[in-house]
Amino acid sequence: MSLHRVGYRSASMKNWARLAAAIALAASCTFSFLPSAGAGAATGGLGVMIPAHPGRVIPTSNATEDSLNWSGYAVTNPAGHKITKVTSTFVVPAVNSTTPGFGATWTGIGGFNTSDLIQAGTAEEYIPGLGPNYYAWYEILPASETDIAGNCATDSACTVRPGDTVTITIATSGNIQSNQAWTISMTDAGHWTFTKTLNYPSTYSSAEWILEAPTVGVQTVMPMMANTLFEPNSTFTLDGGTTAQNLGTGSPVEVTMNQVEGIPSAIDGDGDGFTACAYALSCPTPAS
Repeated sequence: MSLHRVGYRSASMKNWARLAAAIALAASCTFSFLPSAGAGAATGGLGVMIPAHPGRVIPTSNATEDSLNWSGYAVTNPAGHKITKVTSTFVVPAVNSTTPGFGATWTGIGGFNTSDLIQAGTAEEYIPGLGPNYYAWYEILPASETDIAGNCATDSACTVRPGDTVTITIATSGNIQSNQAWTISMTDAGHWTFTKTLNYPSTYSSAEWILEAPTVGVQTVMPMMANTLFEPNSTFTLDGGTTAQNLGTGSPVEVTMNQVEGIPSAIDGDGDGFTACAYALSCPTPAS
């Protein structure tokens, strides 16, 4: 998710000065779990995974990678194959007024070890003077995010509430050799649905299920928030097929954020879910 442009948010978040002040306030506070981003931090906030240790070879299977902005799991494409569909169901976490900051809960294709990324999810933010705020969005790098408000069936405002259950599917909808046609589908259970078709060149390189602290300048600040449950259908599909594979079958890479700012639990017993935790020393694995 990208905060690199003024007005990244919607109409309620146009004041860049307020955004910058909230980031500065959060960065100046002392948190028992928050390390410094350090000299290797991102400067553009382009939404791809930013390794905590620049120059290190990023592992692609059965490993753990520490990041400055992502927490969750990534599956990379097996040799000779393309990841052409990803699905996720998650519960929107609640933020509180303890820490100013910005979080995003999403699923996507690309961005783990490549510069392309197509993604969709929800944002969770707390800004002093504005309070908590939640909304749904999609993004295709290098463009900034697009707030989907005004484009949902049943509830045109696409209202997002903490505790809502959101399901997202991103899938190729044409010839996979063209690397272009995609459909993004989002459902907030019992409230609204959203569908968007677009063209986007992709490497089909990875699938992700992520809790993110978007970057502004060199700083990533996650708000204090409830644990995020990714359950039950964290799945991916290869080569335009119809058979979905559970996250756990893909030799996934566990991605931690600054080691403790965001950590995922172990994957559950049936391989299709996990919990993402912010500012926690341990994270509970969901029941299968």
